[in-house]
Amino acid sequence: MKTVLGKIIGYGIIGLTLVLVFVAYAANTASPRSDVAEIEAPIIQVSSTVPGRIISIAVSNNATVKKGDVLFQIDPEPYQLRLDQAEAQLRSAESELAQGERNIATEQSNAAVAAKQIERAQYNTELARQTLERLEPLLEKNYVTAQQVDQARTTYNDSQVSLAQALQQSQGASQIIGTLDTRAAQVDSARATVGLAQRDLDNTTVRAPFDGRVVGLTMPAGEYVVTGQTVFSLIDISGWEAVAYFRETELPAIQIGDAAEVFLMSSSRTPIRGTVSGIGWGVRSSDAATILGMPTVANSLNWVKVAKRFPVYVHLHSPPDELMRVGTSAVVVVLGAEPGNGDGATH
Repeated sequence: MKTVLGKIIGYGIIGLTLVLVFVAYAANTASPRSDVAEIEAPIIQVSSTVPGRIISIAVSNNATVKKGDVLFQIDPEPYQLRLDQAEAQLRSAESELAQGERNIATEQSNAAVAAKQIERAQYNTELARQTLERLEPLLEKNYVTAQQVDQARTTYNDSQVSLAQALQQSQGASQIIGTLDTRAAQVDSARATVGLAQRDLDNTTVRAPFDGRVVGLTMPAGEYVVTGQTVFSLIDISGWEAVAYFRETELPAIQIGDAAEVFLMSSSRTPIRGTVSGIGWGVRSSDAATILGMPTVANSLNWVKVAKRFPVYVHLHSPPDELMRVGTSAVVVVLGAEPGNGDGATH
């Protein structure tokens, strides 16, 4: 009797174990889970776009900042002096342009007068020519004196000189217009120099490009930095996400837009809601290598086929600020589609 009862209990335990294994397998298939996950967020390296000495740092390490907050200040004095110099050069160029415009106005007025003078000089020249041509044949017949002919010739020559002077005066305006184009270009160049100097001066004040948290700040005020030199890093606290690595066999059960729960190792009882925002499309094998364009293959092969893991990105909704740290270990459970959720963009 005891033997039969023992067998029944044993079979019952085996059956229950099989049921539990099946339930666990079904649950994992319906809601894929990954223990290989960590918290990530966009991080930028904060630097200055102009070189100079840092005269003040307005933030402290691990502090949170708002978009537009002052982070640190580069000594603005040399950049202010360059701006003053550029503005003085602009005023000089504008003054020369204005003087050229006044000269143009004067020359245009002179050109109008010159046009009248040209017209009169042409008439006088033609009249003097005709008079000279009439008197020269009369000199041979002694109808006129040589002095009269000389006077007519002198009048004709003088009229030609007057005509040449009038023509030269009319050309003055066009020559100054060419000079004015050069001065206008100089003004444009000076304005651009002022704009660049103003931009450099503005860039001596470095501001936060987004809401974030300062990390890695070790540089003191007084340090001289060059363009692009990292002063500290800034974490974008609006872009927290969990990056979980799922087996490739689990990927068919995961869709973009699926709801997910994230549990941090630092607070395993606090679920953080999220949404699958992307699924990785490629990973590289650690065994893959290429030499001279040809793949290298090991002499011995491992015939146990291990499923590779692909990254799944989960955007977190309103995560607790006090728990969010880049690199925190996490567990991600994909719950499936939620009503009204659409597809997102893959990473």
